[in-house]
Amino acid sequence: MMNEQNLRFWNISFEVYEALPRQGPGSRDCAARALRLCRGLPSSPAILDLGCGVGAQTLHLAELTSGHITAIDNHAPNIHRLNEKIIEKGMSQRLRAQVGDMADPKFPPESFDLVWSEGALYNIGIGNALRVCRRLLHPGGYIAFTDAVWRKENPPLKVRESFLQDYPTMGWINDVVAKIQEHEFELVGHFTLPDDVWWEDFYTPMEARITELHDQYSGDEEALKILDQIAEEPKMHRRYSDYYAYEFFTARRLEIS
Repeated sequence: MMNEQNLRFWNISFEVYEALPRQGPGSRDCAARALRLCRGLPSSPAILDLGCGVGAQTLHLAELTSGHITAIDNHAPNIHRLNEKIIEKGMSQRLRAQVGDMADPKFPPESFDLVWSEGALYNIGIGNALRVCRRLLHPGGYIAFTDAVWRKENPPLKVRESFLQDYPTMGWINDVVAKIQEHEFELVGHFTLPDDVWWEDFYTPMEARITELHDQYSGDEEALKILDQIAEEPKMHRRYSDYYAYEFFTARRLEIS
């Protein structure tokens, strides 16, 4: 059961992250590059965006394809915000956002041509996520996802502790590739996200939002301590980003007889 201190942390975290353009590193250009690796998709593919957050990448997919896109996330305020954007942009005929569980999406087998997920699959474990995605994909369908990976040995203690808390099973590129192959996918390609996509729509607005909330919570020592704790993430990235990265992986579902 979550105690009051943990509940306060998560509530303030949501106040920070829900207001951001996106909840992790990425960009339209990176999405377009990953999509180019998905050769032979239907002209109007059925796409599932797993762990969509507030949907920056969902809207990019809508711009970059003629597909019908379903986006799910387990945090209802994210879905509410994404649905407002969908209506505002007049995309309701092609985009649908709903609250859902990544570990158990309620869709029939082989419902999608492409499963997309940016920075979210680690929440249910990459191996489990690949099993879920394989079940949902048509034969020959694609999965495209980003995942945090190590890129340099012997990270400083601060970096190790941060990822031990948030992603204790984080591995190297070869570890993710091995998982992809183990779960009957063919790796099509992968690339490292450039450092600027950590900042433009993620860390820069995050720091601005933390400053805004500092003013709002002036005098609330507990809240200010939590905000300072969240602010350590972009500070750490400024100093130690050469030790880790986000990698974009694209793979195709194999047919195993």
